[in-house]
Amino acid sequence: MRAQLHFLILDDFDPDTGELALRLAFQPGLEGGEPPGLELIRLRLHLGRSGNPLEPLIRELRTHVQMPIPPLWEHGLKTIIHAIEEELAGPDGRNALRYLWVRTQLLHAADPARSTPNHPVPRQVEILRDWARRLDQDGQPMRAAEILDRLLLLSPKDVTSLAYLVDFFRAQGMAEEMAAVAERWIKAEPDRVETQLRYGEALLRLGRVQEARLAFEAVLKVFPVHLLAHLGMAQALGVLGGNPFPHLDAAQELDPAATASVLRETFDYHLMSPPLGDWLYSLEELPGLLGVSGAEVQDYVQYLGLPSSGAEGAVRESELARWVGVMNRYALLPSSLHWSAPTPRRLPELA
Repeated sequence: MRAQLHFLILDDFDPDTGELALRLAFQPGLEGGEPPGLELIRLRLHLGRSGNPLEPLIRELRTHVQMPIPPLWEHGLKTIIHAIEEELAGPDGRNALRYLWVRTQLLHAADPARSTPNHPVPRQVEILRDWARRLDQDGQPMRAAEILDRLLLLSPKDVTSLAYLVDFFRAQGMAEEMAAVAERWIKAEPDRVETQLRYGEALLRLGRVQEARLAFEAVLKVFPVHLLAHLGMAQALGVLGGNPFPHLDAAQELDPAATASVLRETFDYHLMSPPLGDWLYSLEELPGLLGVSGAEVQDYVQYLGLPSSGAEGAVRESELARWVGVMNRYALLPSSLHWSAPTPRRLPELA
């Protein structure tokens, strides 16, 4: 089977150098076995020079794909280049911001209905959305996210794209990007509960705990029985050294199984500012302290969120007390741990 051209996407235009950056995606020819995945070729066209500006693309297609340039690509690129040249001739032609629209242009190899040039902006938005949907269905969420990010240049308040990107960055563990998009989503849909929840979650991951607390508070003010908001508030308060139990009790009442799952798997028992002079226990001390085996202590650290730190592993007394309290209060272990933080070794002096 011959190679197949899929799409050509414009990446950028530099008005100072006249370089138009693009990528083309193609599927190499099949010689047997599993169909190969898409391959990308990156190249730059140089505008304002003598000769055909499309020649580098024509040469790459001939060399790597053994195919001529599709008529739709040739016509679409000539249309885009003509529009750029008209912009350059204007009084503000060297302003790079005038060419952000270039990044929204995508060309199908054969179907003009799936190519953005010569369509009005609302139709271009729908074309890009369709590309993102198809890529996501094909198991290419990163390319789908890139297309939606470009769609937002045309439609900055497109809530479907904002929601997809928040979930994409969340799955990738990209907290900073998740927070930035969630903040834009809040501005587009200020009354939607999910926007504040995702924003609060991203802020927690970034260590901006006080801001996260405010985000969860905003949800609870309008939806006081929201499970995830109670869990988020409990997490924020716990990290800040406050009392998370009222919110954990509320979450437990709403959904015991989900609450137990969070407390076992993702809840962070560390304190942002542990007490001064907080006692440290080595992991070797914990079996005797808690009345369990060393293997059980390792399981607690690895699977149940027991907050150890340092190369050798040590547990702060304040964090251990919080962790044991949660484990016992919500029956997260086969049997309770018979330990609580001892009386302080030095009582404060009376005034």
